[in-house]
Amino acid sequence: MELTINGALKKGVEAHKAGQVQEADRFYTSILKAQPKHPDANHNMGVLAVGIGKTLEALPFFQTALETKPDVAQFWLSYIEALIKLGRLADAKTVLHQAMKKGFKSDAFAQLQKRLSKASKNPQHPPAEQIQAIMNLYNQGRLQQALFEVNKMLERFPNSFILCNIAGASNAGLMQFDAAIDFFKRSLKVNPGNAEAYNNIGNVLNSKGNPDAALDYFKKALKIKPKFADVYNNIGNALNAKGDTDAAIGSYKKALKIKPDYAEAYYNKGIALKDKGEQKAAIDSYKRAIKIKPDYADAYSNTCELYERSNKLAELSEVISIAKAALKKLPSDLLYYEALYNYRSQNYDHCETLIGLINIDQLAATRTSLFWQLRAKLEQHQKNYNAAFISFTEMNNTYINSPIYNAKQAQTYFDELLMRVKDLNNALETPYCQNLEESSADVPIFLIGFPRSGTTLLDTILRTHSKISVVEEKNMLSQAKKYLGNNLSTFDIENLTSQELLNAREVYFEELSKHVSTNSSGCVIDKFPLNIVDVPIIHKLFPTAKFILALRHPLDSILSCWMQPFQANDAMANMVELSRIVDFYAAAMTVLELSEKRYQLTIHRIRYEDLVLDMKTEVSNLLNFLELDWENELENYQQTALNRGIISTPSYSQVIQPLYKTASNRWVKYQESLKKYFIKIEKWTTKFGYEL
Repeated sequence: MELTINGALKKGVEAHKAGQVQEADRFYTSILKAQPKHPDANHNMGVLAVGIGKTLEALPFFQTALETKPDVAQFWLSYIEALIKLGRLADAKTVLHQAMKKGFKSDAFAQLQKRLSKASKNPQHPPAEQIQAIMNLYNQGRLQQALFEVNKMLERFPNSFILCNIAGASNAGLMQFDAAIDFFKRSLKVNPGNAEAYNNIGNVLNSKGNPDAALDYFKKALKIKPKFADVYNNIGNALNAKGDTDAAIGSYKKALKIKPDYAEAYYNKGIALKDKGEQKAAIDSYKRAIKIKPDYADAYSNTCELYERSNKLAELSEVISIAKAALKKLPSDLLYYEALYNYRSQNYDHCETLIGLINIDQLAATRTSLFWQLRAKLEQHQKNYNAAFISFTEMNNTYINSPIYNAKQAQTYFDELLMRVKDLNNALETPYCQNLEESSADVPIFLIGFPRSGTTLLDTILRTHSKISVVEEKNMLSQAKKYLGNNLSTFDIENLTSQELLNAREVYFEELSKHVSTNSSGCVIDKFPLNIVDVPIIHKLFPTAKFILALRHPLDSILSCWMQPFQANDAMANMVELSRIVDFYAAAMTVLELSEKRYQLTIHRIRYEDLVLDMKTEVSNLLNFLELDWENELENYQQTALNRGIISTPSYSQVIQPLYKTASNRWVKYQESLKKYFIKIEKWTTKFGYEL
């Protein structure tokens, strides 16, 4: 026989009085499933929660009971008692005042009033003006002084969760993350219902690089305060840190639904959209942030970054002009973009003036290396090569000393490369049997070469052809390698089974389909220069694959790598010291040389220097290799570059220019610093037809 609502409530109350908590919970829950706003069931669930020490979880039940039936005195009393228990005295006073306005004036309410009045005579927090004085120090960025003052104040007011929160925030600002978390947790001991403290701990954990733990605390904050826009914004930040940009964008949208004028949420949404590759939408989001907050310097800087990276210099100049009108003084990040704009517009004198105005210590961490690179390029233009060399060294030292540089992982990557060379050398002692299982019809062409060898220029020219699709530096091969097991030896690669290879090819093409239609006519070029070190596995997967090898004078490639602040990863972290880049180059070219001996590869070589001297002849020869015809539109490759939006390689600003020869033999200007490496490079300069 099914119980009625009243019957279930009666059974629940009986179980509750008998101390049968789980049984009472079961009856109350069944009522709330049928009637979520049932006042008595909500109230009793709240009382049940308080009784087992879950006072925080009780609050939503008491709130619902009061909203549904505000004329029941006990509902008010239970809610106020819970707030007092949590230390939320100001909230308790407010609710008591509301109850008394409604006419509740029994002895129970009078007793609560006395208790709250007594608590006020022994204040939990310092006077408001003293708290404000400390907050002023915090807001002025004087964090060490704020921390000193707040610690003194905590000796007198040890239970002030406000002071604990300020101490936590000050420590977080000083990058003292563990101390910050300790203070926020201390705040929660005094005031367990403080959603802000949970939010703050989440932020610190995310800053420490632990977004998963951060998300747990953000969820706790939302349990207390479901419509907390800041928390949704911070959840977005944590999700974006995990690489889940779609979920991050969804969380920013939730924040904006609660708080439509939330400039920071628009700004962070712009960052996520940029990371997702949606440049236009990112710019729109930054502009929404600026509309709400016209002095939002970081939003201006990020907008400048996207316009500059996509070669939209007129739009870049316009944003700088708007920022100048909105801000009393351009911060260093915007001065950097103004200097960069002038450098790219060949206004070198004004660029030099602006560089002199930039305070390096005030630059965002991600732009400090870029500043040194810009300064070095200007000095290089001025033919001050010694100064340029020093500035490029500073650029690399900035990266080496940054939190994102991981020397251990860089060394591991390099050691694995050397092991690949050793493996291939040993493999040459045994015969190798070619396996031509795969169909050559849909085999991609691989554009490889040492970084900074002209692959982006070649990519841009080739993608202008109507029958060529170029996929730039995407993860097809890395996904296939991951499926097979990373760091396979040459022996392991050569002994992969037909089924393993078939499955790995499916993984490759599944990833490829995200970036280009695999059913399109013509050829697909997988452009990833450092795939040069993975030629053995490429050949095993695609035995008939063709390779385009982009070459440049070895010392120009090496020097150019050293002059670039590459995006951080284990491979490119090896590009910050000249001696390591020289060894990296030799090892990469040895992998290719040994692979050619063993696997009879089909390779077309194209030298950067020849390409810029006679583009039509060199590209025509390459097209013959690809079994394609010359198209006159190829000569308009610069327009292709402009139409591409953001180009993800350091050559993004160069491929929109006419072909120029100034990048050829640049190494000669720095030969005094490079002479000691000649002995290691001589083999490769001779092999590829260059001179030292």
